[in-house]
Amino acid sequence: MTNTALTAAALIAAAVATVAIGAYGVRFSRTTSDFLVASRTVGSRWNAAAISGEYLSAASFLGVAGLIAKYGA
Repeated sequence: MTNTALTAAALIAAAVATVAIGAYGVRFSRTTSDFLVASRTVGSRWNAAAISGEYLSAASFLGVAGLIAKYGA
């Protein structure tokens, strides 16, 4: 397979996985409030892990952008 075919296959697989996860998740949250607060079933450790992951992702993204801005690519 060529790189183009592999890329297309990966994109299609990611799209199918996204739709499948969404179809599975829609069974559990029927209203907007259920969706926004995950039906109030997320524990404190899961929430802390999610917040930490978001912070680390943002910090690394902004840090790399700052380093590139300061020192160049």
